[in-house]
Amino acid sequence: MTCSWGNYRKKTSCQEKICPCVSAPVFWSANWSAALFHLLNTVVTFILWAVDDNKDNLFSLTETAAPWVNVTGTNCTSAVPTNAISTFQVSDEFCVYRVVNTTSTLSLWWLVIVFHLLSFIFQAVSMAEWKLSICGFQCVRENYVTEVDKYGTNTLRMIEYSISATLMQIAIALVLGICDRLVIIGIAFLTVVTMLLGLIAEQLKYDRPNMAMAWTAHFTGWLSMSGVWIILGRQFLYTLEVSDGAVKPPEFVYIIVIVIAILYCSFGLIQFFQLYYATAENSPSFNRKIEMAYTCNSLTSKSFLGWIIFAYALTGMAVNT
Repeated sequence: MTCSWGNYRKKTSCQEKICPCVSAPVFWSANWSAALFHLLNTVVTFILWAVDDNKDNLFSLTETAAPWVNVTGTNCTSAVPTNAISTFQVSDEFCVYRVVNTTSTLSLWWLVIVFHLLSFIFQAVSMAEWKLSICGFQCVRENYVTEVDKYGTNTLRMIEYSISATLMQIAIALVLGICDRLVIIGIAFLTVVTMLLGLIAEQLKYDRPNMAMAWTAHFTGWLSMSGVWIILGRQFLYTLEVSDGAVKPPEFVYIIVIVIAILYCSFGLIQFFQLYYATAENSPSFNRKIEMAYTCNSLTSKSFLGWIIFAYALTGMAVNT
């Protein structure tokens, strides 16, 4: 087993690994700087959570059950509980009614803290290289610079997105008032699938025979992510519709929905250009620019969402509790 970290060149000193200054490639320094900024976000948000009196303020998640009830000798109205939302009779003997129950809770504080922490861990680990032998199987991680220059990819980036982006989408859903547990699960799985499709497209982009599959994975990712934003968008628009003539949502909700939607689309656009301009020659210069774009967009979107949720949503929860 071999493992090392921060080797953007041979014989990199410990000081250069921690503080590369001008000796490392620009995208390497940008990635390390972004990782440290994510760590700072993690520490600060954790401290704010620790000193807040309402740190245990949780979102209640609900599920809808549809129990069957025997109505022989009676009727649906008298047989179902008073908390039933609706009933319908399916036969002379049975009725089905719907009831909503709280089945779990979710902390918005910890969603924000964890996606900052995961971003730091994955971006720091992405600069490691290793060669492991596990039960006869070889697990090899290329040098970060080599992986970007030679293959135009960062495998750990998309794996990290599949987790952190999912947590971000769940946080947005909670702020918009989506509290159905199964809807939250659906949003999570669609986001994970989107990011893994992006990983597949990135891995296939320089393989000419499989370029069509790379594009297929890419556009399928747009489809799955559209499903997430249709759910979030419909929730937001229906809330506005119901609020017609009443108090509208605060401005920060509009900002979250619009700005994060744009930033999320930016990830897809980065990969679109990555695929569109991919050539058999595989230019290291182009690959580095793409890696820089991903790193900057990731830092911007996560920092923006985390701090705007803290500044408005979490502060408001504390004030009004």
